[in-house]
Amino acid sequence: MNWQVFTAIAAVTILCGCQGVQYNTPSGRPEVTIKAPAKDVKTVFVGTLTNLRYSLKKDSDFQIVMEKPIDNAMVNVLMSSQYDPTVEARITATFLEIGPETRVTTELGVIRNGGSAFEASTDVSNSNDSRGVQALLQEIKAGLEGGQTVEQVTTTASQRSITDRAKAAMKPAQ
Repeated sequence: MNWQVFTAIAAVTILCGCQGVQYNTPSGRPEVTIKAPAKDVKTVFVGTLTNLRYSLKKDSDFQIVMEKPIDNAMVNVLMSSQYDPTVEARITATFLEIGPETRVTTELGVIRNGGSAFEASTDVSNSNDSRGVQALLQEIKAGLEGGQTVEQVTTTASQRSITDRAKAAMKPAQ
């Protein structure tokens, strides 16, 4: 059995044994409703992720797509291809402005061969790292609803990575 097949089988076995995060949201994914205009919420979201070294890949009235190369060697070995040895972390956020509120839903993916005809996405919206995205959304909500400016919320939210937020969210309450 070649090592790539063995590695793939081992990865699937490990991933299947992990319990995903279950969100009690309409989308079943990281989500929040914020009492603020969509323009402000999008500006904070994009500004924060840009400060965390994500690149803006798509921007429309309703959707933002941000990507960042994954620097985890194991993930790159397991999920990359001969065409492109680096995989990307992608966060897609949808913004729905309903009256004075903005509903933000997110989808997380690991992207192989990004931007090519061979692009493939693995949904990780219920992975442990998704806790970090949920924590970021909650922080944006608290800041904007607490009366902070867009700049203040962006500056504060940019101080911790998604991974650091996820780790903090997984620690038991003391």
